[in-house]
Amino acid sequence: MSSWNAPEVAKRIAESLSDRTEALGLATRLVRADSYVTRELKDEQLLYIVMSTQGEGEPPDDSRSFVEFLLGRRAPKLPQLKYAVLGLGDSSYPLFCGVTQNIDARLAELGAERLHEVGCADLDIETVALPWQDKAIIQAQKVLKQNEAPVASVTPLHPKPAKVSRDQPFMAELVLNQAITARDSGKDIRHIEISLEGSHLNYQAGDALGVWPTQAPALVDAVINSLNLNASEAVEVNGISRTLKEWLSHHRELTLLTKPFLLAHAQLADSAELKKQISAIESLKQLLDTRQLVDILKQYPAQWGATALVNALRPLAPRLYSIASSPSAVDAEVHLTLANVEYEHEKESRWGCASHFLSHLNEGDKLPIFIEENTRFRLPADSSRDVIMIGPGTGVAPFRAFVQERSAQAADGRNWLFFGNPHFSSDFLYQTEWQRALKDGDLHRLDL
Repeated sequence: MSSWNAPEVAKRIAESLSDRTEALGLATRLVRADSYVTRELKDEQLLYIVMSTQGEGEPPDDSRSFVEFLLGRRAPKLPQLKYAVLGLGDSSYPLFCGVTQNIDARLAELGAERLHEVGCADLDIETVALPWQDKAIIQAQKVLKQNEAPVASVTPLHPKPAKVSRDQPFMAELVLNQAITARDSGKDIRHIEISLEGSHLNYQAGDALGVWPTQAPALVDAVINSLNLNASEAVEVNGISRTLKEWLSHHRELTLLTKPFLLAHAQLADSAELKKQISAIESLKQLLDTRQLVDILKQYPAQWGATALVNALRPLAPRLYSIASSPSAVDAEVHLTLANVEYEHEKESRWGCASHFLSHLNEGDKLPIFIEENTRFRLPADSSRDVIMIGPGTGVAPFRAFVQERSAQAADGRNWLFFGNPHFSSDFLYQTEWQRALKDGDLHRLDL
């Protein structure tokens, strides 16, 4: 599970920017980093880089060669180049958008002219990405000396229904929520089935399902009570007014901390101890990995107002889960394999936001979903190719989809699965399915 598929989001932003510049009559090229011919860099006049980051602010795999070239000694001087950089990252990691800031600094060091400051987009992508794109368009028109072309306004006679997306999710019905670990297991792993009927959604094996979770009422109340705030107080942000409880329940992260919030809280609490922990990478990482918002509020008291708190917290982001089914096998459904994250801290219950939300849904409940394509994670087009799959724990989810799809294709290639979990008797996920697949010849080898 993850909060987003950053490489795919970066691709969509770059495509959007390319479409907008072409609509204005500007000559542009859209190139993926691993397809870019680096010797052409010295001749470029205008360069916009949109790059996702992973882990501790590192580049995605398909951008590593380009980044190594740019940061290395073979990079040319670029006095003729004008540029801007947009990074996509996650501020719950200590080195937020690290590589994109390094790229921005390196281009300036090589003599290129920075058109505007590097954009660092957190999970609330649009708040940074859209203004960055708008500035990029204006600068492109100036640099390429083109005037804005008039755009015709066309009203369709039969408007199409709004397409389901991250920002316009479909309210789907949950049809099954079933534990697939034994009662004596130390884990709570669930198999979840969701109906796609009426959604017009399509997906492939390898894609992910986006889920917009709701924060647990008990956690929302704990945050509000720890600050002695009024849950019904109206809070306005960017022209939108909601009660504090609604903001915290549906629109703000409560289980994930970020460095910007910790810095603001340390200043407000006037805590030298917290400031010291934030200043060191290792202690900051431990805070981000092991503490939630309510823990910080209790350990380092501070007087937050409702509006200030909502503005300081990161907007709630959808969670992405690898899809555990093939549409060729389950028709208008999508399946997930979910690990319910729940533990104790200081004798109080803590949990993961989305896993808690999903694991407590009942059959017939509705949940907001969308499909996140993952074009980098696909079965080979040639079905005669052999496939090796390594999926410990819930990481086996997409390979359940792969085996189902290979079975539906009557693929000639062999399928070999490696699966691992602590206990054979209680944690062997989908055991009967794998045994049936071995018997039917859909799985040729299973290593545990």
